[in-house]
Amino acid sequence: MAVRKNKGGLLKRPKTITEKKFSPNSLKPQQARALIRRYHVLQKNKHAIIRKLQATKSRVLSEVNIENYKAIIKDKVFQESFDKFDLSSVKNNSTFVKVDDSLSTTQLVQLLAEIDSEIAARGGIEAYQSASTQGQTAKRGGDSSKRLVEWLKTEEYKSRLNQNSALEIGCLSPNNLISTCGIFDSIVRIDLNSQSPLILEQNFMERPLPRNNSEKFNLISCSLVINFVPSPKERGDMLLRITKFLREPTKDTLSSLFLVLPLPCISNSRYFDNEILQKIMASLGFKQVFYYEAKKVAYWLFDWQGKRHQKLQVFTKKEAYSGSKRNNFCITLEAK
Repeated sequence: MAVRKNKGGLLKRPKTITEKKFSPNSLKPQQARALIRRYHVLQKNKHAIIRKLQATKSRVLSEVNIENYKAIIKDKVFQESFDKFDLSSVKNNSTFVKVDDSLSTTQLVQLLAEIDSEIAARGGIEAYQSASTQGQTAKRGGDSSKRLVEWLKTEEYKSRLNQNSALEIGCLSPNNLISTCGIFDSIVRIDLNSQSPLILEQNFMERPLPRNNSEKFNLISCSLVINFVPSPKERGDMLLRITKFLREPTKDTLSSLFLVLPLPCISNSRYFDNEILQKIMASLGFKQVFYYEAKKVAYWLFDWQGKRHQKLQVFTKKEAYSGSKRNNFCITLEAK
């Protein structure tokens, strides 16, 4: 694939032959928010196209099997569309065409190439994470773990803060309050694209399951991660998998989940709200201890009861609210 030139956008990417990671310049808050929103839109559309390609039994030109994403990006149609894409042609808040049966395999591959090309032109996941990290700086009041630490220092938890371990999923900085509050004796930080040697580059869904209780954690932080998981089913699968990494609860120790979601996920979804989330979490064996609703973000602290319901309750995607301005966020659970 030819090396394409960046044609503008929220971030100007420095020219590089080796395509090594870079640190983009500081963004204004409005620019950072716009970049984050656009990245989420692109990832959502990319996921829909890949699922559509995987569902078809045709082939992407030549002998390339479309079930293999790595093979798709080697295809001539993909490469040509990737290189032709012009970021300046993208209008603000633009979306892609609906992914349905009216699109041919070639059109789907072209759309996928344009999405990948736009993501690259905007700086890739490094730019997205940089914007997210800047949003968490103290100057911008964004470290979500401040809320967690406040809760853990209340009477409710005071007697249970002994020799605690934490797993931080989607960690953007090793210097947040989870790391500096002194509550945790050991912290494992993971992220899909690590920006620090103190953060392990790892997909939580591929992390080996604990072999015993000593490899589990007293607290798992999952801040603004679930909303980035592509599909409702995968979000539910992630919540279920989290229970396998929490230590058995006792009266003297923590076994808790700190969860953070954008407020619109529960306040403006046609399929989801806080009541549905509570039912899902209860089915998984969680009990809500604290909840706080900020202007744009919602925070929860759940205690795990040690086991989920014997028969996992099924939660499907069903419309709960109507309205054209509502989003499609949802979490589903399937019987296991």
